[in-house]
Parts: sequence; structure tokens; C-alpha cells
Amino acid sequence: MKKGILPVVFFIFLGSSAYAIAAEREPVTPYGDSCPLCGDYGYCNKQPTHKKAVAALEEYYREKGLHVTVKKQDGRFLEAEVYKDKKMVDRILLDLKTGLIRSIN
Repeated sequence: MKKGILPVVFFIFLGSSAYAIAAEREPVTPYGDSCPLCGDYGYCNKQPTHKKAVAALEEYYREKGLHVTVKKQDGRFLEAEVYKDKKMVDRILLDLKTGLIRSIN
């Protein structure tokens, strides 16, 4: 009976400390955030060009004190990495049709 209690207590302790650490971090890209070129409801009147989308992402993350580097565009999706002090803190996907930004980490 005593052998079964120790692993349970250990996992409860591990789980609670991991939750506390995760709760302290603020997300770099909040779930459901949208590109400044499009409305807040996930709809763009006209799909922005690659150049305009990159400029909008750079401005969006610059306001947060971050730097963004676009890695590739595949159809209507733009994949980028977000950096803080030369350390990658997030990978994102921008849907150029809806304007939604999603973290893909």
C-alpha cells in the first residue's frame, strides 16, 4: 500500500509546479489574435499582399518589443518565427484570408 502512495504524491507535486510555471508566463501570441490589416472577427475584405502582411506582422510584434522573421508562405498561410533578444519565443501561422494569427509551437 505504501509503495502506491509515493508515485501519486510525486505526480501531484510535479503537476502542480508545472501548472504554476505555465500560469506565470504570458502568451506571446494570444489564442485568436488577428492581424492589424483585418478586422477583429477574423475576416479580411481583401487578402493582403505578402509584402503588406509581413509589414503588418512586423509592426504588431514590434509594439510588443519583439522581432518577427517570416520563414515561408504557402498559399494563404504565412509562417514566421518570433524572437525576443535573439531567442525564438514563438512560431506563428498567419491566415491571410481570415487574418487570424495562431501559435504553432
